[in-house]
Amino acid sequence: MKAELLGCGLTVEGQLGVRLNEPNIVVPERIIGAPNDIDGTSVKQVACGENHTLFLTKDGKIWSVGGNTDGQLGRGGSCEGSFSIYPVASSQGVEFIQIAAGRAHCIAVAEDGRVFTWGSNEHGQLGLTSLIQRQETPKRVKTLNEVIQIAAGSDHSIALTESGRVFVWGEQADGRCIHEPILVEELSAIPIVRVVAGSRHCIAISASGSVYSWGQNDHGQLGFDDPRPRTRAFHIEQMDGFGVVEAACGDAHTVLLTTNGRLFSFGSDSLGQCGFERKTEKRTSPTAISDLIGSHVTRVAAGRCHTLAIVSGFVYPFGLNSSGQLGNGSVRTQGSPRRTDELDHVTSVFAGWDQSFFLRSAKLEVNQEVGPCSQVKYPQKLTRENLEAALKSGDKLNVIALIESVFSSASCINNSFLYPDDRRFCVGFDRSHGIDMDQVMEAFLLLDECSSRQQYYELIAEMLAMSLESTSSYIPSVERLRLYLILPWLTVFSENVNENTVKRFHLPLFKHLCQNTNEKLGNVLERWWSEMSARHFRRIVVVAKAAVRCFVAAKKKPFECQEFLHVLNRLHTINKKYHIVPLEIFYVDELNDNFDVKLDYVEWVAGKQQQDDDTSPFNHWSNWSFLLNAAAKGNLLHVDALWKQHVRVQNSQVNTIFGSFYKEIPVLEIHVRRDFIVSDTMNRMAHLDTSDLQKPLKVKIQGEEADDAGGVRKEFFMIVMPKVLQPEYGMFVEDETSHLVWFSGLPEIICDREQFRQLGRLVGLAIYNQILVPFPFPLALYKLLLEQSPSLEDLIELSPIEGNGLQSLLDYEGDDIEDVFCLNFTISFNCLGESKSVELCKGGEGKNVNKENRQAYVDLYVKHRLSLGLNGEIAQQARLFCAGFRDSLNSRILSFFQPRELMELVVGNENYDWSQFRECVEYKDDYNEHHPAIIAFWKAFYQLTDEQKKKFLQFLSGSTRLPVAGMSALQVTIQPSADTSLPVAHTCFNLLDLPNISDADELLRRLLISIEHTEEMKKLLVIIKPEIVAHQILKKAAINELKQKGIEIEEMRMMRIGRNLAEKLYQQHKDKFFYNRLVRHITSGEVLALRVIGNPRDCIGSSRLCS
Repeated sequence: MKAELLGCGLTVEGQLGVRLNEPNIVVPERIIGAPNDIDGTSVKQVACGENHTLFLTKDGKIWSVGGNTDGQLGRGGSCEGSFSIYPVASSQGVEFIQIAAGRAHCIAVAEDGRVFTWGSNEHGQLGLTSLIQRQETPKRVKTLNEVIQIAAGSDHSIALTESGRVFVWGEQADGRCIHEPILVEELSAIPIVRVVAGSRHCIAISASGSVYSWGQNDHGQLGFDDPRPRTRAFHIEQMDGFGVVEAACGDAHTVLLTTNGRLFSFGSDSLGQCGFERKTEKRTSPTAISDLIGSHVTRVAAGRCHTLAIVSGFVYPFGLNSSGQLGNGSVRTQGSPRRTDELDHVTSVFAGWDQSFFLRSAKLEVNQEVGPCSQVKYPQKLTRENLEAALKSGDKLNVIALIESVFSSASCINNSFLYPDDRRFCVGFDRSHGIDMDQVMEAFLLLDECSSRQQYYELIAEMLAMSLESTSSYIPSVERLRLYLILPWLTVFSENVNENTVKRFHLPLFKHLCQNTNEKLGNVLERWWSEMSARHFRRIVVVAKAAVRCFVAAKKKPFECQEFLHVLNRLHTINKKYHIVPLEIFYVDELNDNFDVKLDYVEWVAGKQQQDDDTSPFNHWSNWSFLLNAAAKGNLLHVDALWKQHVRVQNSQVNTIFGSFYKEIPVLEIHVRRDFIVSDTMNRMAHLDTSDLQKPLKVKIQGEEADDAGGVRKEFFMIVMPKVLQPEYGMFVEDETSHLVWFSGLPEIICDREQFRQLGRLVGLAIYNQILVPFPFPLALYKLLLEQSPSLEDLIELSPIEGNGLQSLLDYEGDDIEDVFCLNFTISFNCLGESKSVELCKGGEGKNVNKENRQAYVDLYVKHRLSLGLNGEIAQQARLFCAGFRDSLNSRILSFFQPRELMELVVGNENYDWSQFRECVEYKDDYNEHHPAIIAFWKAFYQLTDEQKKKFLQFLSGSTRLPVAGMSALQVTIQPSADTSLPVAHTCFNLLDLPNISDADELLRRLLISIEHTEEMKKLLVIIKPEIVAHQILKKAAINELKQKGIEIEEMRMMRIGRNLAEKLYQQHKDKFFYNRLVRHITSGEVLALRVIGNPRDCIGSSRLCS
């Protein structure tokens, strides 16, 4: 069977191309006069007016038939209507790709984007001057170019350009007659891919299937209940997410076809044209045609009051049938879709006023692809494939043409890189963006790798200036937002950014974002950002931050880059909630180099206290604290404390106050006894006024002459902190797997709660004095300090076995959770060896954990485990600890910190930069960076493995962790020592005694001995004090304690230790003991020395052991 064109319906004026005595054809007949080729009919599209018909053939020619009262046949002259199909007069060589017909006018679009019109121009529907009332041959509309789609209403016209812009002309909903095409501004930047016209209304469809309508609405044909006409396009939000790809419009009804073959209709249904058995005057909201549910509709067309649908090659007509236009052999109106068995292998349908046409294929297989009834062109877009093809072609003009087409139009950018499958339709206010972000990244990397990249970026800059002009926000379409995700992946936004780059690229984009996103759209954009993978979220941050860094380098104030700060602030808020990228990504380190951040903070605080009008968030960098790195925030903590010391002079000039901060101020002295360090410290903390806690600390050891220049203070914290965490005090418990500690939750009768306040004060004091402390708490503690709630991730960190068990509960995919896990809403606490069960909620013991409530169970479990405890004891302990901490650090700066930043301020970090370490080292006496011994040292140092470098750091400073400010804060000094000695570290001062030798290999050997020797002494030597050895029972108990800890004793002997050996031991263990405690104790009598295998540090909490 060859392809054929059939027609039925009204034929009085010859509009079917046949001459009959009867006015109607009720059974579809082959249109014999239609153009043919060897495959049968060559017609690929039919457009029907009220009394005339146009045919578009495969070779791009137009033919016409029917009435010609206004010259709509396009043949020239004042000829009458025709019952024979003849060609339309057109310029030689013009190839047309689409046709449309109104009541008495015609439109055609050529392959090169030119538009031609003819017929009646009474209402301006031809887009020609009002002086022309009728045009008998096709005439070009010179104001339109690059058009790819057209549609015609009764007396109006609509066009879609390659750039995604929509133009209209002719009679409008408000009665105006427009003779020159005008832009539908409210659709600008929305990626419109399809336009359709009804008699007096228009429909536009976006790339993600969103539907927009405007025009007359007297029967609800716009999809709204309000019968008043709408002169501006409105969004039919009800259809979002359904994936509409095609529409058909009649006189007063509309039909929408979705990507999965569902059909929705609305508008006038008085004659059954909406497809529901029960007719009604109007339907004002889109409704799925129930009789077609389950069927896969592939094509749809609408006449004045009838509708045609194709399912599996068969036609399902419904609506008015007075002229036989349904083609079912009768003239009875049909209210619901019914298959016409006689019409099979139908590939396309076309409907006019009261006539219908059917294209039957010669192929036996049925096309199940959903789409328009005839092939149409779509607006330009960018994909990885078409960009790669253009680049590989070797023709720069191809690339330039693609760049110009896409980047000159916000609509085309928003239409680019969409998923090819149904994911592109899942777009809306509560859905995703539909962009394949990985394709965006890969495509722009291709552009970056080509040799002409600079020329292309110059062109992109010019085109973006056009596309990012202010667009209408009348319709809050989420599809306008895509360009804010796509454009940042252009390399020019992130590499070699300078003031010119920011001016040409960053500023237009971010200004456009701030000016064109209302609150509703802003919320959508934030949700999209929050759902991005880390690499794409990071990219947005890096691009915005690059602009800020450029402004900072130029010493510009925040108000000069407020668009970028606004976006970064929103991104940071998202990141705080979802933890997508590390906090450090937001740091602008250049702030410390280009601005006096301390002075900025003081001015900011002064302005707030005086309620100064100059305290706009864009006047001070301190208002954007997330840009400050952790070191800067740590410095501000101390500035804030100094500010409070000088609050009485706050009416003075800020600069004068700031200058006075560097004068000597009182210090806080803590006197402790070496044998009672914990009790003395806690008692001292309890009796301090909060104002004392914000003074520099000096520690005095009873019987110790040394002045505290920082070393005693550091040693004090390194000893007192591990001791206070020991089980004998009952304040904390250690997890056996992670070796992290948490609040014990023991009742007050056993564990004095006030001790937690004093410990909190002590930790705050350590921060204020910039001392890292061995404080093995999980991140959850720092969340509590910042008034945030711990999460399951925190429990996993503290107690991996317990936390991962809960995670496996959440990850379990089966439906038999109750049988597999056998859990109810209770939690067990260990209290002094006794297990006590507590209900997580009222009636929890009888409430089983299942698939529906498991998340609630996990949330309650974590809350009780980390925040409440048995009888609320953990809550009380944590509350007092936090209160004590804020006694020391009652600063608004705390709100600047994130939990991990605060954690690093307390315990340091492991962000090693060994090249920076070398730059920060200072030299004493004869040493300098060019000295042979120093040159040999660095040569030896860089031969160490990373693990050995960390051991060296432990050897040098007493810790493998770095201050929050990084390597530069270590303040390491190297001084000469005898050429026969080993390297010796003074951990309290980060001072290294380096032998004066120039042999790098020998220095490496000695360095390794010092590092490993220190580790060996910590692990293998245990000395039991003379006063314990003197009592056999205590001596035996000490040995048993070591064995119970799993430590194997290799050698044991009684010995006396002289003062010189004791001094050496002190140097090796000074990070754990006071001088007098170690030296005086072990030289006062005979000791028991043991060589062991294991870690004796597990037992150091016992008063019986020295090392």
